[in-house]
Amino acid sequence: MYQPDHIRLRNALACLCAGFFALLLVLVVTEHAAGIDDPIRYFFYELRGISLTRVLVVVTNFANKYVIIGLCIVLLLLPRTRLDLGVPLSAGALATTILNHIIKIIVCRERPDILHLVVEDGYSFPSGHSISSMFFYGMAIWLIWHYAGRQGLPGAESLAADAGIEPPAADTPARAEKYHLPAYSKRTACIITVLLLIPLILVGLTRIYLGVHFPTDVLAGWCLGAAAICVEANIIVALERRAGRKKQAR
Repeated sequence: MYQPDHIRLRNALACLCAGFFALLLVLVVTEHAAGIDDPIRYFFYELRGISLTRVLVVVTNFANKYVIIGLCIVLLLLPRTRLDLGVPLSAGALATTILNHIIKIIVCRERPDILHLVVEDGYSFPSGHSISSMFFYGMAIWLIWHYAGRQGLPGAESLAADAGIEPPAADTPARAEKYHLPAYSKRTACIITVLLLIPLILVGLTRIYLGVHFPTDVLAGWCLGAAAICVEANIIVALERRAGRKKQAR
């Protein structure tokens, strides 16, 4: 069965992330992860200071479960973002959270034996904040560009082909209305991307600094979050292609 280049690339990336996660899991289970963890985490511990800690405690909460739930609720309540952002982000966030808890219970890795600068309970591997930040903010970036790409931005033709619809024309507002898509300009998409990259990258690093996770916990969380983005992106594209074929059949 033919698969467009974007789909094949996402499948390959998902497999790569899953493979790297499996490698990290083996290192953790066999207790051979210290060679990776110790140099990195002690480097972060040496950076500790009162002012920096205050800032990073705020940053780490961008992937707090209450913040993610709150953002999902807002996106679901707003009619403009409900179907295009709220539903996929909420469903994916729930799925990754369940997966994270299952793996934690199976692996049962204790948290680092150093002063924790924030209160955390439960097991350490993988980092739930890292999964949440990577998936939620990364998936939001993909969705923004996915819809912006349909409106005459670079890659619009290939994105339209992936979804099984006709390529976008110059009448972008009319085209966005026809497919019920949010209207994101290139400038808006760039600004949102930069803003979302901040918590996506920094949250995982704060978990090491704050002493509640090992670096391999964070890397594993990033891998799972990235793989989840690829899987859900392909699901969305497949559903759009199916909807496109139904429209053409009418």
